[in-house]
Amino acid sequence: MSDRGRDNRQQQRGGKTMRAFSTFVLTAAAIVATAVPSIAAAPPVEAAVVVQPQGRLEARGAAVTVPTRVMCQQGATGSLWVQVTQNVRGELAIGEKYTPSVPCTGEFHKVDVTVVSRTKAFRPGVAFTSASLNVYLPPDSSSTVEQDREMMLVR
Repeated sequence: MSDRGRDNRQQQRGGKTMRAFSTFVLTAAAIVATAVPSIAAAPPVEAAVVVQPQGRLEARGAAVTVPTRVMCQQGATGSLWVQVTQNVRGELAIGEKYTPSVPCTGEFHKVDVTVVSRTKAFRPGVAFTSASLNVYLPPDSSSTVEQDREMMLVR
């Protein structure tokens, strides 16, 4: 038998094997998809966070007070995380603060977050600020909203 005839038969067998394998995989996927109960996505929780354009230096730059406004749906629980980063003469001043509980009434509330530097002192001038509001509404709804912005630090 020629090499050419042998190659054709091997290709035919290989093609049948691949088709059988593909059919098996698709059938198995269809069975699993119908066996798993459908999970309805929980509606998003209403939430918003706004970082104000100006922060106040505290204790000669050891910390900065970051004024924020938060809103989360009544009945929910919310927590807030704020980070401030500033380039101070080529080195980074960095600090963050976690606030485990913020008011959730469906209205905006002012929340001042005091962020202590863990590297070097903050200075008057521009800093980069990130805020993240995490909200949970029982039994299974949650939402995270974030805002990043430049902020002016003043004395």
